[in-house]
Amino acid sequence: MVKVVGRAYAWVICGGLSLFVLGGLLVAGMLQGPSTSAQQLRLRTERAALQQERSELETERTQATSQFNQAQRALLTERATRLELEKILASLQLELGRTQDQLAFFEDLLPPGPRGAVDIRAVDVRPHAEGLHYRVLLMRSGKATRHFVGALQFVAKGYCLGDGEAPEQTIILQPLLAKPLQAVPEGGVSQSQHAQTSLAQSPGTQATGTQVQGTRPQGTQPQGTQLQQAELQQTEAQQAALRLDFAQFQRGQGLLAIPPGFAPKTVTVRVLDGDIVLASKVVAL
Repeated sequence: MVKVVGRAYAWVICGGLSLFVLGGLLVAGMLQGPSTSAQQLRLRTERAALQQERSELETERTQATSQFNQAQRALLTERATRLELEKILASLQLELGRTQDQLAFFEDLLPPGPRGAVDIRAVDVRPHAEGLHYRVLLMRSGKATRHFVGALQFVAKGYCLGDGEAPEQTIILQPLLAKPLQAVPEGGVSQSQHAQTSLAQSPGTQATGTQVQGTRPQGTQPQGTQLQQAELQQTEAQQAALRLDFAQFQRGQGLLAIPPGFAPKTVTVRVLDGDIVLASKVVAL
C-alpha cells in the first residue's frame, strides 16, 4: 500500500514538473513570437532599402559610363581635328613661304625710281589685218600705297598714201571696237569718209582714231542726233578700253584702228594722268 502511494506520489510530482516545464515553454514561446516577427519585418525593410540603393548605384554607374564614353569620343574627335588643322597650318606656312619668295622676286623686278612712279616695262606694236595689234606692260616703282587711275594713249606718225611728198602727220589712234558706228543717213558724211577727206585736204593736222581733225569739206551737213549718240557711245567705249586702274602692275592688249590711206611709221605709247604724260615709249613699225 505504501509503495503504491509512493509511486502515485512520484507520478504526480513528475506530472507536475512536466506541466510546469510545458507551461514555461508555452510562455517562452508566446513571449518570443512577436519579437521574431518584428525582427523579420525589420530585416525585410532593410533588404528592400539595400536593393533600392543598389539600383540607384547601378543607374549612376550607367550614367557615368555613358558620360565617360561620350567624353572619350569627343577627345578622339578633337585629336583628329587638331591633327588635320596642324596639317593645314603646315601647308599654309609652306605656301606662305613660297608666296613670300615670289613677292621678293617680283619686288626685285620693280623698276627703280620714286615710289608709285609709273613705267612702261614692255610694249609691242605690230601691223594687223584690221589695224595695229598692241601689247603693253605697266609697272610702278616701290610698294604703291593706292591705285593709279589714268589712261593709255597711242600717237602714230606717218604719211598718207598717194600724196607724193606729203609732210609727216601725227594721229591719235583709238581702239578698234567690235560694234562700229551705224550707217549715216543721206546728206551726212561717214566717219571714214570724213577722216579720208581731212587727211587729203589738211596734211599735218592731228586726228583721233579714224577721224582726223581738220577742215570740214564744204557742202557737208551737220550730223544727225542718231550719229551724235553713236559717236558719244563709241567715245565712251574707247575711253573705257584705254582706262588704267592698278596698284602695282597692269597688262593690256587690243587692236588700234588706222584711218584709210594712212601708213604709220612709228607709234608712241603714252601713260596719261589727266593731261599730264607720266611715261612714254616709241615703237618703230
